[in-house]
Amino acid sequence: MDNINLKVKYLRDVNLSTYTYTKTGGNVSLMFFPKNITELKQLIIWLREKQLDYITLSGMTNIAVASGNLNFVVVNMSEYNESDPEWDGTKFLKVSASYEMKKLAVWTFNRDLKGLAWMEGIPGTVGAGIYMHAGFLLGQDMQTYLVDAQYLDLDDMQVKTISNQDLLFRYRYSKFQDMNAIILHGRFLVSKIPDDWKKPLRRIKYKKRIQEYHLRRRNNQPLNFPSAGTVFVPPYPFHVGGMLRELNLVGYQIGGAKISEKSPGFIIGVNSMSGEDYYQLVLYIQKEIKKKYNLDLIPEVRLIGFE
Repeated sequence: MDNINLKVKYLRDVNLSTYTYTKTGGNVSLMFFPKNITELKQLIIWLREKQLDYITLSGMTNIAVASGNLNFVVVNMSEYNESDPEWDGTKFLKVSASYEMKKLAVWTFNRDLKGLAWMEGIPGTVGAGIYMHAGFLLGQDMQTYLVDAQYLDLDDMQVKTISNQDLLFRYRYSKFQDMNAIILHGRFLVSKIPDDWKKPLRRIKYKKRIQEYHLRRRNNQPLNFPSAGTVFVPPYPFHVGGMLRELNLVGYQIGGAKISEKSPGFIIGVNSMSGEDYYQLVLYIQKEIKKKYNLDLIPEVRLIGFE
């Protein structure tokens, strides 16, 4: 496509492996970076007029993508509304979907706001976090702190707001996964660290909590390898890592994709893992778990461009 009559930043002939945390992905002909709602609407309308298939991505922390020439273009939301969060002075904090969760944990601490320390341990953007219901344990997740989310409804091209309870959160799921929409902002519940004589002590305790989330992730996850985090939704009350140990599959490898020894719930990339390596290992794990335990594992990692 030679003539792109749009005031939207874009790149041609992009290899997605340079963006994804798994280092997987083939080539897309175009990647767009809308910066505000006007640019985003114009872009979506233009893509429809040109009959171009597109996929909306941002931090690309939880995806594995097929190789080769891909038959879609990318709307990259990582530069959307690059402004600082907006605190209303009481208890609500409005944050752009493009804002990184780890960065948000530090931003709130530096302004004596508490509630979002758990985000320090999670890579990716706020929008992706809402979409996938990011979090650690109950009470340390989107469901607990998100008040509502603003989004662009792609059916009627109107900006709308959906409340927490209407997002039907469950493990790694929000209603956005079944909506034709792009998340724009999230509004979170935060509280101010009281400005009294105990404030220095409270700040020390809160900073220690942030550090604990950081260390927990560093100590328990294979951060020195490409990965998309935990691969499967836990089949409660079973534990995927425990089942893979019982099956002696820890360290099992297909191509450059390997079941992590440090955290068997992760597939890590070694020796230039391709998206196909990752995908085939996902299928193999599903097959072996089904055969041994009669359980159907559901991936929480987004698998893009495969069958």
